[in-house]
Amino acid sequence: MKFKFALVTTLVLASAAVQADWLKAATDSVKSSVTDSVKQSADGAKDAAYDSAVQSALGLTQGKTNSAYVLEKLGEPVTKSKVNEKDVWSYDLSKLQQTYPALPALLAQYPQAPKAIDLTFDKDVVSNINMIKAETK
Repeated sequence: MKFKFALVTTLVLASAAVQADWLKAATDSVKSSVTDSVKQSADGAKDAAYDSAVQSALGLTQGKTNSAYVLEKLGEPVTKSKVNEKDVWSYDLSKLQQTYPALPALLAQYPQAPKAIDLTFDKDVVSNINMIKAETK
């Protein structure tokens, strides 16, 4: 009887230890996942704020700025293309930094500074502003 009791006690304690290890591993995994999600959200919010500041410095407003204004302020784009029947104009931000003195300081705040900006036009108005980051390897 003592042997059975000792065996059951040992099994219960071993099971509790395994459960505790499993619970710790699961908790660590959840903490890591939540931390990563929060960090990604914070990084995304920072990038959105930087993007907004750059757009403002260039005088661009999605849904309001027209192509004539863009040509007057930014000049001819590096490339013009069509995507889904919409015009897309691409500008090299390093070239725009020469014309817009506030731009270098704004771009320096990015963890990974964008190299270009793409403007998508719906009819004659900017419908999308996309900051293009340099490719990482």
